[in-house]
Amino acid sequence: MNFNISSTSLLSYIMALSLNKYGIDKISVRKQNLKSYGRYYSLNYFGKKFLEHIEIWDHMESKSIVPYNTIEIYKKDIKTLSFCAKDINIDYLGYIINEDNLIKSVTKKIKANKNFNFILEKNYSDNLSNCVNIISDYKDVSPEIQSNNYTSKTYNQTAININITHSKSNNNIPRQIFFNNEILGFLPVNENCYNLIWSMPNNLFEKMSSEDMNEYKTLVEERANFILGEIQEVTIGASFPLSARHADIYFYQNNLLIGESAHKFHPLAGLGLNMGIEDISFLTQLILKHGDLKVTFREYAIKRIAKNNSLQHILDLIIQFHSSKLMPDDLKKYLLYYFDKTLLMKPTIIKKATGCDNRI
Repeated sequence: MNFNISSTSLLSYIMALSLNKYGIDKISVRKQNLKSYGRYYSLNYFGKKFLEHIEIWDHMESKSIVPYNTIEIYKKDIKTLSFCAKDINIDYLGYIINEDNLIKSVTKKIKANKNFNFILEKNYSDNLSNCVNIISDYKDVSPEIQSNNYTSKTYNQTAININITHSKSNNNIPRQIFFNNEILGFLPVNENCYNLIWSMPNNLFEKMSSEDMNEYKTLVEERANFILGEIQEVTIGASFPLSARHADIYFYQNNLLIGESAHKFHPLAGLGLNMGIEDISFLTQLILKHGDLKVTFREYAIKRIAKNNSLQHILDLIIQFHSSKLMPDDLKKYLLYYFDKTLLMKPTIIKKATGCDNRI
């Protein structure tokens, strides 16, 4: 059986390496340099274990990896929740990694592998008897499937990627601030630098000038000076409209969808890369387990659609809870405080979010 992986994405390369790890050598990979957008990822516990398993992690530059064992959630300047690695007896909940660092390691591993058949253009086969096409990029999905088999929504918001150098030590703790209809997600790059993904209503974004650093600095200070201290430098990166998308089917003909081609999440919980890695791990195991590809396709679709769909609903509930004007802020804070003290529910959620309930 041949596996054709012709999307040019980070997850495509990781998929190829995962298949090859288990002795599958009839793999075609599209030869093209991966594009970096200078992003930072919060890689969860399982994601790190998986990258170790396929021998990517140890080739990454360790000095640019920031492990963290605590996540803090705030309603404005009041801390409402904290998630700790010790709650489920692990050392770290996750790791902040630079996109450039991950791409460099994955690309080096791909180029060193002599088993891959490198192709220059998309080369899909429509014959299930001898080829499976694995698609990770939404733009590579058939237009007919795109128009009829996705559930999509827009949040009427824009997200901005910002790097902030600040005076107060962040103690390498990721933090998230819910501020009215805005969500500010802070990922520690080092002790005095945060990467911020700031989700805001479109009408606020349209009022702001990308050229006026002082305006951004003032607004961020109003929302987060209690964790940042003095802001010393602000660098504005890319912005993008916020939307979510989920495929109603994960396979058609001999095409299998993974990662961004199957699902697109709100950046609230940093699920994109992590759920893509889960797709890859689960799919690889099924390919090895079943001789019948149709059985593999069905089981993969049933299990992953259920998992990814439930996560999308949870994210939407979190957003609605924090942005709702029907519930007073004091009541929200009380409910979050009560949840933070639960002994059973919170550890279960931590295990699911970190992927500790998955196996490789």
